[in-house]
Amino acid sequence: MTKPDLAIVRQAALDLYQKEFFSFVWRVYGTLHGGADRTFDPAWHVRAMCYELENVRNGENKRLIINIPPRCLKSITVAVAYVAFLLGHNPRNKIIVASYGLDLARKHGEDCRRIMASAWYQEIFPATRLAKKGNTIDEIRTTMGGSRKAVSIGSSVTGHGADYIIIDDLLKAGDAGSEAELIKAQEFIDGTLLSRFDNPAEGRVVLIAQRLHEMDPPGYLLERGTYRHLNLPAIAEDREVIEIGRDQFVTRNPGDLLCPKRLDQKTLDNKRREMGAAIFNCQYQQNPIAPDGSPLRWEWFGTYEKIQDRSWYQLVVQSWDTGMSADPRSDFSVCTTWGFRERSWYLLDIWRGQVDYPELKAKTLALVHDWDPDRVLIEDAASGRPLFHELFHDERRRYERIRPDKDKETRFQSACGPVEEGLVKLPEDAPWLPLFKRELQSFPRGRNDDQVDSFSQLLNWSKGAGFNRALGRRHEINVERRERLRRRDRPRR
Repeated sequence: MTKPDLAIVRQAALDLYQKEFFSFVWRVYGTLHGGADRTFDPAWHVRAMCYELENVRNGENKRLIINIPPRCLKSITVAVAYVAFLLGHNPRNKIIVASYGLDLARKHGEDCRRIMASAWYQEIFPATRLAKKGNTIDEIRTTMGGSRKAVSIGSSVTGHGADYIIIDDLLKAGDAGSEAELIKAQEFIDGTLLSRFDNPAEGRVVLIAQRLHEMDPPGYLLERGTYRHLNLPAIAEDREVIEIGRDQFVTRNPGDLLCPKRLDQKTLDNKRREMGAAIFNCQYQQNPIAPDGSPLRWEWFGTYEKIQDRSWYQLVVQSWDTGMSADPRSDFSVCTTWGFRERSWYLLDIWRGQVDYPELKAKTLALVHDWDPDRVLIEDAASGRPLFHELFHDERRRYERIRPDKDKETRFQSACGPVEEGLVKLPEDAPWLPLFKRELQSFPRGRNDDQVDSFSQLLNWSKGAGFNRALGRRHEINVERRERLRRRDRPRR
Protein backbone atom coordinates (compact mmCIF):
# COMPACT_ATOMS: atom_id res chain seq x y z
CA MET A 1 0.00 0.00 0.00
CA THR A 2 1.43 3.37 -1.05
CA LYS A 3 1.81 6.34 1.28
CA PRO A 4 -1.15 8.15 -0.34
CA ASP A 5 -3.22 5.01 0.16
CA LEU A 6 -2.19 4.81 3.82
CA ALA A 7 -3.10 8.46 4.27
CA ILE A 8 -6.54 7.83 2.76
CA VAL A 9 -7.13 4.83 5.03
CA ARG A 10 -5.97 6.77 8.08
CA GLN A 11 -8.24 9.70 7.28
CA ALA A 12 -11.17 7.36 6.71
CA ALA A 13 -10.55 5.82 10.14
CA LEU A 14 -10.39 9.24 11.79
CA ASP A 15 -13.63 10.27 10.07
CA LEU A 16 -15.26 7.10 11.38
CA TYR A 17 -14.07 7.79 14.94
CA GLN A 18 -15.53 11.27 14.73
CA LYS A 19 -18.91 10.24 13.31
CA GLU A 20 -19.64 6.80 14.76
CA PHE A 21 -19.61 6.35 18.53
CA PHE A 22 -19.04 2.58 18.38
CA SER A 23 -15.84 3.09 16.35
CA PHE A 24 -14.83 5.82 18.80
CA VAL A 25 -15.23 3.37 21.72
CA TRP A 26 -13.02 0.89 19.87
CA ARG A 27 -10.29 3.52 19.49
CA VAL A 28 -10.63 4.61 23.14
CA TYR A 29 -10.19 1.00 24.25
CA GLY A 30 -6.98 0.75 22.23
CA THR A 31 -5.60 3.97 23.72
CA LEU A 32 -6.33 2.90 27.29
CA HIS A 33 -4.85 -0.56 26.70
CA GLY A 34 -1.53 0.43 25.15
CA GLY A 35 -2.72 0.58 21.55
CA ALA A 36 -4.03 -2.98 21.66
CA ASP A 37 -7.05 -2.34 19.44
CA ARG A 38 -7.00 -5.97 18.34
CA THR A 39 -7.94 -7.16 21.83
CA PHE A 40 -11.22 -5.25 21.61
CA ASP A 41 -14.19 -7.55 21.03
CA PRO A 42 -16.67 -5.72 18.76
CA ALA A 43 -19.54 -7.47 20.49
CA TRP A 44 -23.15 -6.69 19.64
CA HIS A 45 -23.97 -5.65 23.21
CA VAL A 46 -21.44 -2.79 22.94
CA ARG A 47 -23.14 -1.76 19.69
CA ALA A 48 -26.49 -1.82 21.50
CA MET A 49 -25.17 0.45 24.27
CA CYS A 50 -23.59 2.82 21.75
CA TYR A 51 -26.79 3.03 19.71
CA GLU A 52 -28.89 3.93 22.75
CA LEU A 53 -26.31 6.48 23.92
CA GLU A 54 -26.24 8.11 20.49
CA ASN A 55 -30.03 8.42 20.64
CA VAL A 56 -29.63 10.33 23.89
CA ARG A 57 -27.02 12.65 22.36
CA ASN A 58 -29.24 13.28 19.33
CA GLY A 59 -32.24 14.06 21.53
CA GLU A 60 -34.38 11.12 20.40
CA ASN A 61 -34.46 10.02 24.04
CA LYS A 62 -33.51 11.97 27.16
CA ARG A 63 -33.69 9.27 29.83
CA LEU A 64 -31.80 5.96 29.58
CA ILE A 65 -31.03 3.09 31.95
CA ILE A 66 -28.64 0.30 30.95
CA ASN A 67 -28.35 -2.82 33.13
CA ILE A 68 -25.47 -5.10 32.26
CA PRO A 69 -23.16 -7.54 34.12
CA PRO A 70 -19.68 -6.61 35.37
CA ARG A 71 -16.69 -6.66 33.00
CA CYS A 72 -18.71 -5.91 29.86
CA LEU A 73 -17.10 -2.50 29.06
CA LYS A 74 -19.89 -0.50 30.64
CA SER A 75 -17.71 2.08 32.44
CA ILE A 76 -15.27 2.58 29.56
CA THR A 77 -18.21 3.01 27.19
CA VAL A 78 -20.27 5.39 29.32
CA ALA A 79 -18.13 7.12 31.96
CA VAL A 80 -15.06 7.55 29.73
CA ALA A 81 -15.71 7.29 25.98
CA TYR A 82 -19.20 8.79 25.95
CA VAL A 83 -18.11 11.83 27.97
CA ALA A 84 -15.13 12.44 25.67
CA PHE A 85 -17.38 12.02 22.61
CA LEU A 86 -19.95 14.49 23.98
CA LEU A 87 -17.27 17.09 24.70
CA GLY A 88 -15.70 16.46 21.31
CA HIS A 89 -18.92 17.27 19.50
CA ASN A 90 -19.80 20.14 21.81
CA PRO A 91 -16.99 21.49 24.01
CA ARG A 92 -19.57 23.58 25.88
CA ASN A 93 -21.35 20.52 27.29
CA LYS A 94 -21.42 20.34 31.08
CA ILE A 95 -21.44 16.78 32.36
CA ILE A 96 -21.69 15.41 35.90
CA VAL A 97 -20.56 11.79 36.37
CA ALA A 98 -21.60 10.13 39.64
CA SER A 99 -20.18 6.86 41.01
CA TYR A 100 -20.34 5.15 44.41
CA GLY A 101 -16.84 6.29 45.38
CA LEU A 102 -14.65 9.24 44.48
CA ASP A 103 -11.67 6.97 43.77
CA LEU A 104 -13.65 5.21 41.04
CA ALA A 105 -15.04 8.50 39.70
CA ARG A 106 -11.54 10.01 39.61
CA LYS A 107 -10.09 6.95 37.83
CA HIS A 108 -12.66 7.29 35.06
CA GLY A 109 -12.04 11.04 34.97
CA GLU A 110 -8.31 10.52 34.52
CA ASP A 111 -8.96 8.02 31.70
CA CYS A 112 -11.22 10.57 30.01
CA ARG A 113 -8.56 13.28 30.38
CA ARG A 114 -6.00 10.92 28.81
CA ILE A 115 -8.24 10.36 25.78
CA MET A 116 -8.92 14.06 25.32
CA ALA A 117 -5.19 14.85 25.47
CA SER A 118 -4.30 12.24 22.82
CA ALA A 119 -3.14 13.33 19.37
CA TRP A 120 -5.81 11.39 17.48
CA TYR A 121 -8.62 12.89 19.61
CA GLN A 122 -7.35 16.41 19.08
CA GLU A 123 -7.11 15.74 15.36
CA ILE A 124 -10.75 14.65 15.00
CA PHE A 125 -12.08 17.26 17.45
CA PRO A 126 -9.92 20.35 16.83
CA ALA A 127 -12.34 22.70 18.63
CA THR A 128 -12.10 20.80 21.92
CA ARG A 129 -9.08 21.57 24.07
CA LEU A 130 -8.38 21.12 27.75
CA ALA A 131 -8.27 24.42 29.61
CA LYS A 132 -4.96 25.42 31.16
CA LYS A 133 -6.67 26.56 34.35
CA GLY A 134 -9.40 25.01 36.46
CA ASN A 135 -8.59 21.37 35.77
CA THR A 136 -8.46 19.35 39.00
CA ILE A 137 -8.48 15.72 40.05
CA ASP A 138 -12.30 15.86 40.12
CA GLU A 139 -12.96 18.11 37.15
CA ILE A 140 -11.99 18.39 33.50
CA ARG A 141 -12.60 21.75 31.84
CA THR A 142 -12.44 22.78 28.20
CA THR A 143 -11.42 26.14 26.79
CA MET A 144 -15.05 26.60 25.66
CA GLY A 145 -16.52 26.32 29.16
CA GLY A 146 -17.54 22.68 29.04
CA SER A 147 -16.66 20.30 31.85
CA ARG A 148 -16.73 16.80 33.31
CA LYS A 149 -17.33 16.86 37.07
CA ALA A 150 -16.75 13.64 39.03
CA VAL A 151 -18.89 13.19 42.15
CA SER A 152 -19.98 10.48 44.56
CA ILE A 153 -22.76 10.22 47.14
CA GLY A 154 -22.29 13.04 49.61
CA SER A 155 -20.22 15.19 47.24
CA SER A 156 -21.10 18.83 46.88
CA VAL A 157 -22.09 19.98 43.39
CA THR A 158 -23.02 23.50 44.43
CA GLY A 159 -22.28 25.90 41.59
CA HIS A 160 -22.05 23.16 38.96
CA GLY A 161 -24.74 23.10 36.30
CA ALA A 162 -25.24 20.21 33.91
CA ASP A 163 -26.51 19.28 30.48
CA TYR A 164 -25.89 15.57 31.10
CA ILE A 165 -26.09 13.54 34.31
CA ILE A 166 -24.29 10.19 34.01
CA ILE A 167 -24.74 7.73 36.88
CA ASP A 168 -22.29 4.82 36.85
CA ASP A 169 -22.72 2.22 39.62
CA LEU A 170 -23.91 4.66 42.28
CA LEU A 171 -24.44 1.90 44.86
CA LYS A 172 -21.77 -0.50 46.13
CA ALA A 173 -22.76 -4.16 46.08
CA GLY A 174 -22.06 -4.41 49.81
CA ASP A 175 -24.51 -1.59 50.57
CA ALA A 176 -27.49 -3.10 48.73
CA GLY A 177 -28.84 -4.76 51.87
CA SER A 178 -28.92 -1.49 53.81
CA GLU A 179 -32.18 0.42 53.66
CA ALA A 180 -30.33 3.53 54.84
CA GLU A 181 -27.84 3.30 51.95
CA LEU A 182 -30.64 2.75 49.42
CA ILE A 183 -32.47 5.82 50.69
CA LYS A 184 -29.23 7.83 50.67
CA ALA A 185 -28.68 6.96 47.00
CA GLN A 186 -32.29 7.82 46.12
CA GLU A 187 -32.09 11.16 47.92
CA PHE A 188 -28.76 11.96 46.25
CA ILE A 189 -30.32 11.37 42.83
CA ASP A 190 -33.42 13.47 43.50
CA GLY A 191 -32.07 16.14 45.81
CA THR A 192 -28.63 16.67 44.32
CA LEU A 193 -28.12 15.29 40.82
CA LEU A 194 -31.44 15.92 39.09
CA SER A 195 -31.57 19.48 40.40
CA ARG A 196 -28.41 20.51 38.52
CA PHE A 197 -29.76 20.92 34.99
CA ASP A 198 -29.21 24.36 33.48
CA ASN A 199 -32.13 23.65 31.14
CA PRO A 200 -34.38 21.05 32.78
CA ALA A 201 -36.43 20.57 29.61
CA GLU A 202 -33.34 19.48 27.66
CA GLY A 203 -31.29 17.79 30.40
CA ARG A 204 -30.26 14.18 29.72
CA VAL A 205 -29.85 11.35 32.23
CA VAL A 206 -27.94 8.12 31.58
CA LEU A 207 -27.67 5.48 34.31
CA ILE A 208 -25.62 2.33 33.86
CA ALA A 209 -25.28 -0.33 36.56
CA GLN A 210 -25.61 -3.94 37.54
CA ARG A 211 -28.77 -4.64 39.53
CA LEU A 212 -28.39 -5.09 43.28
CA HIS A 213 -31.86 -4.63 44.81
CA GLU A 214 -35.42 -4.03 43.65
CA MET A 215 -35.15 -0.42 44.85
CA ASP A 216 -31.54 0.27 43.86
CA PRO A 217 -30.99 3.38 41.68
CA PRO A 218 -32.10 1.65 38.43
CA GLY A 219 -35.19 0.20 40.09
CA TYR A 220 -35.99 3.49 41.77
CA LEU A 221 -35.89 5.42 38.49
CA LEU A 222 -37.58 2.73 36.38
CA GLU A 223 -40.65 3.03 38.61
CA ARG A 224 -41.25 6.48 37.14
CA GLY A 225 -42.01 5.07 33.72
CA THR A 226 -40.04 7.78 31.89
CA TYR A 227 -36.79 5.90 31.24
CA ARG A 228 -35.91 3.79 28.22
CA HIS A 229 -34.47 0.52 29.50
CA LEU A 230 -31.75 -1.57 27.86
CA ASN A 231 -31.62 -4.73 29.96
CA LEU A 232 -28.79 -7.16 29.17
CA PRO A 233 -28.66 -10.27 31.40
CA ALA A 234 -25.62 -12.53 31.05
CA ILE A 235 -27.92 -15.42 30.10
CA ALA A 236 -31.07 -14.61 28.15
CA GLU A 237 -34.21 -15.68 30.00
CA ASP A 238 -36.76 -14.70 27.34
CA ARG A 239 -36.81 -14.24 23.60
CA GLU A 240 -36.14 -10.61 22.80
CA VAL A 241 -35.17 -8.47 19.82
CA ILE A 242 -32.60 -5.74 20.57
CA GLU A 243 -31.83 -2.82 18.29
CA ILE A 244 -28.10 -2.27 17.75
CA GLY A 245 -28.30 0.34 14.99
CA ARG A 246 -30.75 1.98 12.64
CA ASP A 247 -32.80 -0.97 11.29
CA GLN A 248 -30.26 -3.43 12.72
CA PHE A 249 -31.34 -6.00 15.28
CA VAL A 250 -30.06 -8.93 17.31
CA THR A 251 -32.41 -11.68 18.48
CA ARG A 252 -31.71 -13.38 21.81
CA ASN A 253 -33.29 -16.70 22.66
CA PRO A 254 -33.49 -18.22 26.15
CA GLY A 255 -30.08 -19.52 27.14
CA ASP A 256 -28.09 -17.28 24.77
CA LEU A 257 -24.98 -15.80 26.40
CA LEU A 258 -24.38 -12.05 26.34
CA CYS A 259 -20.61 -12.11 25.78
CA PRO A 260 -19.38 -15.72 25.51
CA LYS A 261 -15.74 -14.67 24.96
CA ARG A 262 -15.60 -12.99 28.38
CA LEU A 263 -18.32 -14.90 30.22
CA ASP A 264 -18.73 -18.42 28.85
CA GLN A 265 -21.15 -20.92 30.37
CA LYS A 266 -18.50 -22.57 32.56
CA THR A 267 -17.42 -19.20 33.97
CA LEU A 268 -21.02 -18.22 34.68
CA ASP A 269 -21.74 -21.57 36.36
CA ASN A 270 -18.70 -21.08 38.58
CA LYS A 271 -19.81 -17.54 39.39
CA ARG A 272 -23.25 -18.78 40.42
CA ARG A 273 -21.72 -21.36 42.75
CA GLU A 274 -19.22 -18.90 44.24
CA MET A 275 -21.65 -16.01 44.73
CA GLY A 276 -24.85 -17.89 45.42
CA ALA A 277 -27.99 -17.67 43.31
CA ALA A 278 -29.31 -14.47 44.92
CA ILE A 279 -26.25 -12.31 44.19
CA PHE A 280 -25.69 -13.92 40.77
CA ASN A 281 -29.28 -13.16 39.76
CA CYS A 282 -28.76 -9.51 40.70
CA GLN A 283 -25.36 -8.79 39.25
CA TYR A 284 -25.36 -11.09 36.22
CA GLN A 285 -29.03 -11.68 35.41
CA GLN A 286 -30.23 -8.15 36.33
CA ASN A 287 -33.07 -9.74 38.30
CA PRO A 288 -32.92 -8.90 42.02
CA ILE A 289 -36.18 -10.71 42.79
CA ALA A 290 -35.63 -14.03 41.01
CA PRO A 291 -37.29 -16.74 43.14
CA ASP A 292 -34.30 -19.10 43.01
CA GLY A 293 -32.31 -16.51 44.95
CA SER A 294 -34.48 -16.93 48.05
CA PRO A 295 -33.69 -19.36 50.89
CA LEU A 296 -37.43 -20.09 50.96
CA ARG A 297 -38.92 -22.53 48.44
CA TRP A 298 -42.57 -21.89 47.65
CA GLU A 299 -43.24 -25.62 47.24
CA TRP A 300 -42.47 -26.09 50.94
CA PHE A 301 -45.78 -24.49 51.85
CA GLY A 302 -48.79 -26.72 52.29
CA THR A 303 -52.24 -25.55 51.20
CA TYR A 304 -55.80 -25.63 52.52
CA GLU A 305 -59.15 -25.14 50.75
CA LYS A 306 -61.15 -22.91 53.08
CA ILE A 307 -61.05 -21.19 56.45
CA GLN A 308 -62.74 -23.18 59.23
CA ASP A 309 -64.89 -21.89 62.08
CA ARG A 310 -62.97 -20.07 64.80
CA SER A 311 -63.51 -22.96 67.24
CA TRP A 312 -61.70 -25.40 64.92
CA TYR A 313 -58.36 -23.68 65.59
CA GLN A 314 -56.62 -24.41 68.87
CA LEU A 315 -55.03 -20.96 68.74
CA VAL A 316 -55.45 -17.81 66.67
CA VAL A 317 -52.57 -15.33 66.63
CA GLN A 318 -52.11 -11.97 64.94
CA SER A 319 -48.63 -10.67 64.14
CA TRP A 320 -48.12 -6.93 63.62
CA ASP A 321 -45.26 -5.13 61.91
CA THR A 322 -46.10 -1.45 62.12
CA GLY A 323 -45.04 1.44 59.88
CA MET A 324 -44.70 5.07 60.84
CA SER A 325 -47.38 6.97 58.92
CA ALA A 326 -49.67 7.26 55.91
CA ASP A 327 -46.90 8.89 53.88
CA PRO A 328 -46.52 6.95 50.58
CA ARG A 329 -42.78 6.71 51.27
CA SER A 330 -43.37 5.14 54.68
CA ASP A 331 -43.14 1.43 55.39
CA PHE A 332 -46.41 -0.47 55.34
CA SER A 333 -48.12 -1.64 58.49
CA VAL A 334 -48.95 -5.34 58.20
CA CYS A 335 -51.05 -7.72 60.26
CA THR A 336 -50.98 -11.42 59.45
CA THR A 337 -53.63 -13.59 61.12
CA TRP A 338 -52.81 -17.24 61.78
CA GLY A 339 -54.68 -20.27 63.01
CA PHE A 340 -52.92 -23.17 64.77
CA ARG A 341 -54.10 -26.77 64.85
CA GLU A 342 -52.29 -30.08 65.29
CA ARG A 343 -48.81 -28.60 65.04
CA SER A 344 -49.51 -26.68 61.81
CA TRP A 345 -49.98 -22.97 61.18
CA TYR A 346 -52.63 -21.75 58.74
CA LEU A 347 -52.27 -18.24 57.29
CA LEU A 348 -55.84 -16.92 57.36
CA ASP A 349 -55.59 -13.26 56.42
CA ILE A 350 -53.24 -10.38 55.64
CA TRP A 351 -54.03 -6.73 56.15
CA ARG A 352 -51.55 -4.23 54.71
CA GLY A 353 -51.73 -0.45 54.59
CA GLN A 354 -50.02 2.89 55.10
CA VAL A 355 -51.87 4.68 57.89
CA ASP A 356 -51.31 7.24 60.61
CA TYR A 357 -51.41 6.17 64.25
CA PRO A 358 -55.14 6.76 64.95
CA GLU A 359 -56.12 4.62 61.95
CA LEU A 360 -53.54 2.01 62.95
CA LYS A 361 -55.03 1.67 66.42
CA ALA A 362 -58.55 1.52 65.00
CA LYS A 363 -57.53 -1.17 62.51
CA THR A 364 -55.85 -3.21 65.23
CA LEU A 365 -59.03 -3.20 67.31
CA ALA A 366 -61.17 -3.98 64.26
CA LEU A 367 -59.08 -7.01 63.34
CA VAL A 368 -59.17 -8.21 66.95
CA HIS A 369 -62.96 -7.95 66.82
CA ASP A 370 -63.10 -9.84 63.50
CA TRP A 371 -60.83 -12.74 64.43
CA ASP A 372 -60.91 -12.93 68.25
CA PRO A 373 -57.21 -13.84 68.53
CA ASP A 374 -55.67 -15.46 71.58
CA ARG A 375 -52.49 -13.45 71.11
CA VAL A 376 -51.61 -10.24 69.28
CA LEU A 377 -47.87 -9.89 68.68
CA ILE A 378 -46.64 -6.30 68.28
CA GLU A 379 -43.04 -5.48 67.45
CA ASP A 380 -41.55 -3.04 69.94
CA ALA A 381 -40.52 -0.51 67.29
CA ALA A 382 -41.88 2.50 65.38
CA SER A 383 -45.59 3.01 66.08
CA GLY A 384 -45.79 -0.48 67.59
CA ARG A 385 -44.36 0.79 70.87
CA PRO A 386 -47.17 3.27 71.71
CA LEU A 387 -49.73 0.85 70.26
CA PHE A 388 -48.71 -1.87 72.69
CA HIS A 389 -48.69 0.50 75.66
CA GLU A 390 -52.24 1.63 74.85
CA LEU A 391 -53.66 -1.86 74.38
CA PHE A 392 -51.83 -4.24 76.69
CA HIS A 393 -54.28 -3.67 79.59
CA ASP A 394 -56.80 -5.81 77.69
CA GLU A 395 -58.61 -8.05 80.19
CA ARG A 396 -57.56 -11.19 78.30
CA ARG A 397 -53.93 -10.09 78.31
CA ARG A 398 -53.58 -11.11 74.71
CA TYR A 399 -51.23 -8.33 73.56
CA GLU A 400 -47.59 -9.39 73.60
CA ARG A 401 -44.59 -7.17 72.96
CA ILE A 402 -41.87 -8.60 70.70
CA ARG A 403 -38.32 -7.31 70.93
CA PRO A 404 -36.20 -8.65 68.04
CA ASP A 405 -32.69 -9.61 69.07
CA LYS A 406 -31.39 -10.56 65.61
CA ASP A 407 -31.27 -8.91 62.19
CA LYS A 408 -34.05 -9.35 59.62
CA GLU A 409 -32.24 -11.92 57.47
CA THR A 410 -31.37 -14.13 60.43
CA ARG A 411 -34.97 -13.99 61.66
CA PHE A 412 -36.28 -14.87 58.20
CA GLN A 413 -33.91 -17.81 57.78
CA SER A 414 -34.98 -19.13 61.18
CA ALA A 415 -38.64 -18.79 60.20
CA CYS A 416 -38.05 -20.87 57.06
CA GLY A 417 -37.48 -23.97 59.21
CA PRO A 418 -41.14 -24.73 60.03
CA VAL A 419 -42.06 -24.05 56.39
CA GLU A 420 -39.50 -26.57 55.15
CA GLU A 421 -40.90 -29.10 57.63
CA GLY A 422 -44.35 -28.72 56.04
CA LEU A 423 -45.90 -27.07 59.11
CA VAL A 424 -47.12 -23.87 57.42
CA LYS A 425 -50.18 -23.83 55.16
CA LEU A 426 -51.52 -21.16 52.82
CA PRO A 427 -54.94 -20.86 51.20
CA GLU A 428 -55.21 -22.23 47.67
CA ASP A 429 -56.46 -18.81 46.62
CA ALA A 430 -56.63 -15.38 48.27
CA PRO A 431 -56.46 -11.83 46.88
CA TRP A 432 -53.41 -11.03 49.02
CA LEU A 433 -51.49 -14.22 48.16
CA PRO A 434 -49.56 -13.07 45.01
CA LEU A 435 -48.09 -10.03 46.77
CA PHE A 436 -47.21 -12.10 49.82
CA LYS A 437 -45.42 -14.62 47.59
CA ARG A 438 -43.54 -11.91 45.71
CA GLU A 439 -42.37 -10.23 48.91
CA LEU A 440 -41.17 -13.43 50.55
CA GLN A 441 -39.35 -14.65 47.45
CA SER A 442 -37.68 -11.30 46.74
CA PHE A 443 -36.39 -10.83 50.30
CA PRO A 444 -33.88 -9.37 51.15
CA ARG A 445 -33.54 -7.54 47.82
CA GLY A 446 -37.18 -6.62 47.32
CA ARG A 447 -38.74 -3.23 47.73
CA ASN A 448 -40.80 -4.11 50.82
CA ASP A 449 -40.23 -6.49 53.71
CA ASP A 450 -43.11 -5.72 56.07
CA GLN A 451 -44.99 -8.95 55.34
CA VAL A 452 -41.69 -10.80 55.74
CA ASP A 453 -41.22 -9.27 59.19
CA SER A 454 -44.74 -10.19 60.29
CA PHE A 455 -44.29 -13.75 58.96
CA SER A 456 -40.89 -14.17 60.64
CA GLN A 457 -42.16 -12.73 63.92
CA LEU A 458 -45.00 -15.26 64.18
CA LEU A 459 -42.96 -18.35 63.30
CA ASN A 460 -40.05 -17.42 65.55
CA TRP A 461 -42.45 -16.67 68.41
CA SER A 462 -43.94 -20.15 67.89
CA LYS A 463 -40.61 -21.66 68.97
CA GLY A 464 -40.54 -19.96 72.36
CA ALA A 465 -42.09 -19.73 75.80
CA GLY A 466 -44.80 -17.25 74.78
CA PHE A 467 -46.27 -19.81 72.40
CA ASN A 468 -46.15 -22.55 75.01
CA ARG A 469 -47.95 -20.35 77.55
CA ALA A 470 -50.61 -19.48 75.00
CA LEU A 471 -51.31 -23.18 74.34
CA GLY A 472 -51.84 -23.94 78.04
CA ARG A 473 -50.38 -26.63 80.26
CA ARG A 474 -52.70 -29.40 79.06
CA HIS A 475 -51.93 -29.09 75.36
CA GLU A 476 -50.15 -32.18 74.03
CA ILE A 477 -47.15 -30.12 72.90
CA ASN A 478 -46.57 -28.91 76.47
CA VAL A 479 -47.26 -32.35 77.93
CA GLU A 480 -44.63 -33.84 75.62
CA ARG A 481 -42.24 -31.01 76.40
CA ARG A 482 -42.50 -31.59 80.15
CA GLU A 483 -42.00 -35.32 79.64
CA ARG A 484 -38.82 -34.70 77.64
CA LEU A 485 -37.52 -32.45 80.40
CA ARG A 486 -38.27 -35.10 83.05
CA ARG A 487 -36.45 -37.77 81.07
CA ARG A 488 -33.51 -35.46 80.57
CA ASP A 489 -33.29 -34.61 84.29
CA ARG A 490 -33.89 -38.18 85.51
CA PRO A 491 -30.69 -39.48 87.20
CA ARG A 492 -28.95 -42.30 85.37
CA ARG A 493 -28.53 -45.59 87.19
